[in-house]
Amino acid sequence: MVLKIISAWMCGISVLLFMVFYFKSKGQYDEYLEYVDKEEYGLKDFIPIGLAMSEITVFQKVIPMSLRSILARHDNQVYQKILEIRGPKDARFYQYIHKGYRLAVALIAAVGASLMGMIMVMQGSTDGMLLTVASIVAFAAVPFLVDGSLGEDIQKRRLSIQMEFPEFVNKLTLLVNAGMTISKAWEKIINENKREHILYREMRYALAEIKAGKPEATAYEEFARRCHVKEVTKFVSVIVMNLKRGGAEVVPVLREQGHECWEMRKNAAKELGEQASTKILLPMMIMFLGIVLIVATPAVLSMTSGM
Repeated sequence: MVLKIISAWMCGISVLLFMVFYFKSKGQYDEYLEYVDKEEYGLKDFIPIGLAMSEITVFQKVIPMSLRSILARHDNQVYQKILEIRGPKDARFYQYIHKGYRLAVALIAAVGASLMGMIMVMQGSTDGMLLTVASIVAFAAVPFLVDGSLGEDIQKRRLSIQMEFPEFVNKLTLLVNAGMTISKAWEKIINENKREHILYREMRYALAEIKAGKPEATAYEEFARRCHVKEVTKFVSVIVMNLKRGGAEVVPVLREQGHECWEMRKNAAKELGEQASTKILLPMMIMFLGIVLIVATPAVLSMTSGM
């Protein structure tokens, strides 16, 4: 009886929290959701619930200072990841959206676990209390799991840049060898390429900064920092050195950089292939188990019927 009461209370509290924040957030954050892609945020419709939760600051006052500093460092790390993924222009907005999303997912997980736990306890299963306890753990742990997904997004972003960058270096080398300045060649490549790719988006941002008055060397260095790819950083250092010293041997160096970048692309393609083979492994194992069951079941049934 005690287990049923505890389970019912936990379920009731989680559902009550969900309903309170649902009605509190209804219609309050619609202007923010207009800029959010549902393919990126599968539970987009619940983000307002998390945003409403994030505005409750009463819990922060009871958190110990040591834990508060740890959480602040974690939040800063999350922001740095979002900054790399989204860029300086949109980083603050998506940090706000991410904060709401992680809390919404945590609350939904807690409601689901507590509801399933209550149903199991009411049916007489003591295992339902594990789900009830898991609902509390989920509410605390799920936000950090959502934060962990940002690391995967960063890896995909860097890999995409690595795959595209060698082609850009080749084009730039040809144009500079034909007599163009680096900035003019940079602009020409951007204007001729209309694809929405991460690399060209960052290049357009760098070009806009140069046209706004920022020194070329600074704009290129910030471009390299945003890309966060070793080969891009090395390439930019060559360009910056050429701008500062006016070196005439920039084309041979760019060609050498181009060869290195193609090697980088081969390694990136190899990494993609390994990831694809890993993803295929689980479906293959499931299919293999299915085949084994289909083949073995008649034999097992015939043996049991013979006994």
